[in-house]
Amino acid sequence: MNKLIKIYMATYKCRLCGEVFSNAGTANKDTASKATMYTVIDSSGYSPQFESPNAPMQFATHACKDGSYGMSDFLGMKETQEKEKQE
Repeated sequence: MNKLIKIYMATYKCRLCGEVFSNAGTANKDTASKATMYTVIDSSGYSPQFESPNAPMQFATHACKDGSYGMSDFLGMKETQEKEKQE
């Protein structure tokens, strides 16, 4: 039986086409919270007190369906559910 686990996905919205998409995530709620806070502090122009090399980027590029390339903004870490992989 596959158990559902919470995953927090770095979520972005493309300014050009409006698509919302995710490109990375974590199963750790605390990590998701801290990564979001780091990105907020960093984007405000302040230097965060801690290093977070795995925090989401404030902006990302997006390959739109019509062949264009857009600029996307970080929206936050969206909670989703995923089936736990069995080994």
